[in-house]
Amino acid sequence: MDTSPYDVIRGYRADDSYFSFARQFVSGMISLRQLQRIMCLGDLGIQYALMSERAFSMIRFCDWKRASGSEFYPKRFEREQNARRKYLDTVNGFDSEGIDIRDLMAGRVDLNDPRVNRSWAE
Repeated sequence: MDTSPYDVIRGYRADDSYFSFARQFVSGMISLRQLQRIMCLGDLGIQYALMSERAFSMIRFCDWKRASGSEFYPKRFEREQNARRKYLDTVNGFDSEGIDIRDLMAGRVDLNDPRVNRSWAE
């Protein structure tokens, strides 16, 4: 995909947890729908990449706030626990309607199928 027309690109955090989810899909352990759900759990790790000088020129400093560990660590811990619980609920459920990697590689599912191209934010 040519990204040159875009000033800002929004996407998922590129750390080991997200790669492990993709590995689970590629190895046939989870369906595409399960992968889509997992990638959106708890809005963890959304990144914004500024791609143009125009995007950089729009950055403005607004304010700052001291981040107290005693205040924010419990919130982070709870968010991660909730995401982990939702992850386990997702992967432990059988997705009888789901598309898996074998369906895509064998051509049993068209890449224009709405189940393949639906919004990853659902």
